[in-house]
Amino acid sequence: MEEERFLHKSIMLDEVISILNPSENEIYVDCTLGAGGHTRQILKTAKCNVVGIDRDPSAFSLNREEYKAYGKRLSLVEGKFGDLENHISNLGIEKVDAVFLDLGVSSMQLDNAERGFSFRFDAPLDMRMGSDGQTAFEIINKYKEKDLANIIFKYGEERQSRRIAHGIVEKRKNKKIETTFELSEIIKSAVPKKYSKIHPSTKTFQGLRIFLNDELKELYKALIAAENILNENGRLIIIAFHSLEDRIVKNFLRFNSISEKKYKQGESLPSFFYKNKRVSKPSDDEIKNNPRARSARLRYAYKTSVNNFNKPDHSYHKYGGIDV
Repeated sequence: MEEERFLHKSIMLDEVISILNPSENEIYVDCTLGAGGHTRQILKTAKCNVVGIDRDPSAFSLNREEYKAYGKRLSLVEGKFGDLENHISNLGIEKVDAVFLDLGVSSMQLDNAERGFSFRFDAPLDMRMGSDGQTAFEIINKYKEKDLANIIFKYGEERQSRRIAHGIVEKRKNKKIETTFELSEIIKSAVPKKYSKIHPSTKTFQGLRIFLNDELKELYKALIAAENILNENGRLIIIAFHSLEDRIVKNFLRFNSISEKKYKQGESLPSFFYKNKRVSKPSDDEIKNNPRARSARLRYAYKTSVNNFNKPDHSYHKYGGIDV
């Protein structure tokens, strides 16, 4: 694939930079480096430092020469953002001034046919964000019908999950399902034509990807880690695209933050305070120029002096996490 194929428009870039307010010598963590749009803009804005994390090895081949030019100001880490605290510790860093997450699949992954994320291209069923672990091919061809239905229903929020799972199991009796097009055709056959305004494969592919990459638990782990490593007044910024992701972020902040007014009044402190509790959305102009931004939801908060990292009521399920 040519690098030009992966031209990526960073979502809500101006809003992120405004909240971040990059300052000299501060340390920021971009947990989802991807094509590097947010990281590069941060580094251009101030003489600060960025740790760029991505579980996808291909992220580090993009913009390689530009990354080199930033020298020691930019540290690149291949790994999951759920292991955020370990990554920072391995770099000899104790605290940081911001943690940023731009969730979901990146454009460079979605537009790379070989990765198997999209039903728009005919490709092997992979869907892994990294280079290890089971593939979508293994899930589709080995999991029981009941388990497939649960994955598609819970992670894809697909009401036709049982029909789709049954269609998959029936089809694989004669031949293994190997490609994205094969799977998409099965889904289209199982879902009534008038059922949805979106492509019938959208929710199933989304559910498989979220389950396969354990995206919700990785998000939960990253939020807890951010609470532990942020300096006082450090910024936690998250862009979510899916209701399951956004629910975890919203609940985490709801249970662990208070308003700036109450914070300044010295009330009993949780781990974060917020200046604006409302979710931010892309502008109409951004959506027009980049349709993929339309479902983006940005939430942010600031770290207090309190650390509740080890408090007993932290819970994946409390914040809206799900399991099959």
